[in-house]
Amino acid sequence: SEVVRSPAMLAVSLTLSGSAYTLPSRARAPRMDAAVAKDAAFGASHTSFYTDAVAKDSYETLGEVLEAKCADPELRSVLGTMFDGCGTITEALRKELVTVAEKQESVFGDVQLGVDVLADDLMWDICKTEPLIKEGASEEEPEVREMHADGKFCVCWDPLDGSSIVDNNWAVGTILGIWGAETGILGATGRDQKASLVALYGPRTTVFVTLDDGVYEFTLGVGGADGWLCSRERVRISPQSRIFSPANLRTARHELPGYGAARLLALRTSPVELSSL
Repeated sequence: SEVVRSPAMLAVSLTLSGSAYTLPSRARAPRMDAAVAKDAAFGASHTSFYTDAVAKDSYETLGEVLEAKCADPELRSVLGTMFDGCGTITEALRKELVTVAEKQESVFGDVQLGVDVLADDLMWDICKTEPLIKEGASEEEPEVREMHADGKFCVCWDPLDGSSIVDNNWAVGTILGIWGAETGILGATGRDQKASLVALYGPRTTVFVTLDDGVYEFTLGVGGADGWLCSRERVRISPQSRIFSPANLRTARHELPGYGAARLLALRTSPVELSSL
């Protein structure tokens, strides 16, 4: 079946080769009988993404998974570069204070924060130094820039999605899509994408990426590992769920009246989203 590639990210210079990493024994969680976690109640045990995940003896590295699940060697190289960028943004967010940027350059009139500019500048630097990238485009400005005339891929990104809540120390992310040079970015569709990534900078840094046979999740620095380990494979959205979290509540209020109550879904959203109502 066709893999759905949603538009979707990117320091620490990491090696894309090496053997599977074995977690130290202290990092292994005790195995839980699946029956213990099954009941009809709501709560953390039912909303956690890792409800039924159990620790494995070893985890594959980013390099190993890309080698096995991404047939195009040039795309593998670009993906590795993007993962490096995610690591750099992770370190920057841990060290930078959240302040208004001295120079406001958003053509859309949005107030830019220093971390916005930092993440966006990093993405442009990556595109300029990666010869496989032909064109780049940022959510921060409405133009496509040529990076390398003979490049093979075009990259479009939102450098720091959710920056309006970053000063509250909530999770933010990077969204990134990769297209082939044959289609470019303008006029291309999601189905034209070669790959996409979504990075989440929270208590830990994770990246979801589309590979040849589905979506994989990688986590940075697990158990002291130097690099990315594959924490989930072939991730799919369940056709049945108790969690309902629309990104645009104003739209959901008009187009999905009574949906949550009728399906007995747990509505999860942020105070920022609620205040927009």
